[in-house]
Amino acid sequence: MGAAAELVDEYAAGIAGRVAPAAHAALDAARGALAAAGPGHAAGLGHAAGHGHADAARPGLADAAAFFARAREAYAALPQPYAAARSAEGEARSRLALGDGAAAVVYREAAEQYGRLGATHDAARCRRVLRDIGVDVPLPRGGRRGAGALSQREREVARLVALGRTNREIADVLFLSTRTVETHVATVLRKLGVRSRTQIAPPA
Repeated sequence: MGAAAELVDEYAAGIAGRVAPAAHAALDAARGALAAAGPGHAAGLGHAAGHGHADAARPGLADAAAFFARAREAYAALPQPYAAARSAEGEARSRLALGDGAAAVVYREAAEQYGRLGATHDAARCRRVLRDIGVDVPLPRGGRRGAGALSQREREVARLVALGRTNREIADVLFLSTRTVETHVATVLRKLGVRSRTQIAPPA
């Protein structure tokens, strides 16, 4: 964990003073993960927010929740919805460990965000935690126009898009025409309810 903290410090130094919203969001997410590992690993990270008296005994978790919350907000503004949902889940996990009642609300929001993106396994993980803590969680309903119900081929295309591949590269990998790939990408965007290919998350 010490090596991880050193890497985060190096990363922070490398983006200091730069206008790089995605990089700073990633830094907050990384700091959240380190802080959640324990107060000792949060040393040198700086505090994301002041601690109340109730949090004084567990500053690492309080810092983790604050860092994840900041990352979540930044990712949502970019927008990078899958990363925002991951950060929300990290925030919720930290709040739950602190005994913060807001954890259930954040877990529910993360589950809903995952669901909108078609990340069914991630959504199910959050709903399972909610049930474990006694929160009534209704079964997810199917979205409009088959949202999230990707075919096997569409899932393959979505995975490659999420990896940053161009339509031509995807066509070469899957032995399809570029036009066919364009059609698949358009369908994936429609089913996931997103506007840009950069918002497509890897299928679960």
